[in-house]
Amino acid sequence: MTEKILHMATLTFDHLEVLYDELATAIDQAGAERESVFLAKLVLSMAHEWGQGERVSALIQECLREPSPPISDRKRV
Repeated sequence: MTEKILHMATLTFDHLEVLYDELATAIDQAGAERESVFLAKLVLSMAHEWGQGERVSALIQECLREPSPPISDRKRV
């Protein structure tokens, strides 16, 4: 079996901002009742596409440890 190797480049802040806005819009479109399922499907799709399950697991844990700003401070589209 050939191992799939992923070389990821760092994105610019501007590109990250565009992706953040796109994600916020998609979460709003999914609605509160489907938000969790949408995010789970997104992460699993990305892990499958990249073939980097271990890295995705590490990022999940990293994001859990990172404090979130209060809801009133979050930027929403």
